[in-house]
Amino acid sequence: MKKQMIYLGVMIAFMLCACEEDDKLMYDESSRALNLWFGTDAINGRLDSTVYNYAFRPLDTDLDSVMFYVKLAGVPSDEDRTFELHAVGGDSGSVVEGKHYVLPSYVLKAGSTGGSYPIYLKNTADFKNKAFSLSFALKENEFFQAGAKEYATLKLNIKDREEIPQYWNEDPVTYMPLKNFFGTYSHKKYQFIIKVTGKVILRVIYQGTPTPPNEISYFEAQYLQAKCRLAVEEYNSNPDNPDRPLSDENGPITF
Repeated sequence: MKKQMIYLGVMIAFMLCACEEDDKLMYDESSRALNLWFGTDAINGRLDSTVYNYAFRPLDTDLDSVMFYVKLAGVPSDEDRTFELHAVGGDSGSVVEGKHYVLPSYVLKAGSTGGSYPIYLKNTADFKNKAFSLSFALKENEFFQAGAKEYATLKLNIKDREEIPQYWNEDPVTYMPLKNFFGTYSHKKYQFIIKVTGKVILRVIYQGTPTPPNEISYFEAQYLQAKCRLAVEEYNSNPDNPDRPLSDENGPITF
């Protein structure tokens, strides 16, 4: 019995020490890591890769952006803290920082545990009919270290190809094809949609929550369809537009 009591005491002491160590790891303010992904804070909105197609770029845009999300693992700081990304893989010889893209210095605000930040992409014709990829990771500093392995890198796939979005003509049951809202596809029409809506719409979800940035809900699709319809009517009624009615290879553009 005495031996059992001694054994029990040792086990309790060991567990207490383990708990103290866990608490130290969880609440040690000197330990802060950043997890990275494309999308939103929602679990179903986290992606480790995304695609940017220059052919879908808003017209007359010198600088566009792809947004990524940062989530702090650790105790928020009571001061603003800076962090940076750097390229760690991919076609860095063909996709050059400063020439093709810009990685600014980012700031995680005091008391904040996360937020969305941009990777800026410059306008260029260097990628016409080509495809490249780049992988980015946190450049560790005195404030932050890399997060969990599955959230440590961002893969950005870059291309410049005029192509119909995958889900324009058909989509599974819980989604609706884009043609139901925007009609027959043409590159000129799609560029007009992007200009009017400010969005690169790739999918419409009928049931469930859309995953940003390229999915929209059924109700938003209806709203944007009406917005495009009004915009093309205004374009066609403006005498300053010599090419009116706005047309593509299928005839006058309608929604």
